[in-house]
Amino acid sequence: MLQYSRMEGTRKTNWEPINFVFYLSFIKWPVIAAIAVEIVLRLLTANFLPDLSLDRVDLYMWLVRLIAFVFIGWKIGKTYGEVPPMGAIAGAIGGLSIGLIISLFRFFSGFHTWKIFNVITETTITILVGGLLAFLVVYIWDMLPESIKNYELRIRKGNS
Repeated sequence: MLQYSRMEGTRKTNWEPINFVFYLSFIKWPVIAAIAVEIVLRLLTANFLPDLSLDRVDLYMWLVRLIAFVFIGWKIGKTYGEVPPMGAIAGAIGGLSIGLIISLFRFFSGFHTWKIFNVITETTITILVGGLLAFLVVYIWDMLPESIKNYELRIRKGNS
């Protein structure tokens, strides 16, 4: 919010704190679903599919994360319209949650020094990917024509 001060030509910026409760309530279910699916898939591959390479498992896990970030961006774009910074913040907070919980989950198999660095790197990469992907989804959602955005509404009404 910009306010003009008494001196002509100068502006004073009032910064408002970020409401993390809003973002956490907005991203709660996609993040919980992504974490649950990722942990279940990791446990299944560790116990029942030991021949599956770890690279392939990580690829599937990133696919789950990307779906969660796209859903968060789509939900923000559909609810609030063109607010890409809101999508970036929500995606970054979701990336922080997913990256931190999954990297800490890896400690259950045993302590290794590389896992300490994994907490930092995996969390940071997930924050960056989540923020950027949600930002892009919100930005692209705004560029779509109204006929595509309202397609779901037309189907519910029975019009095509």
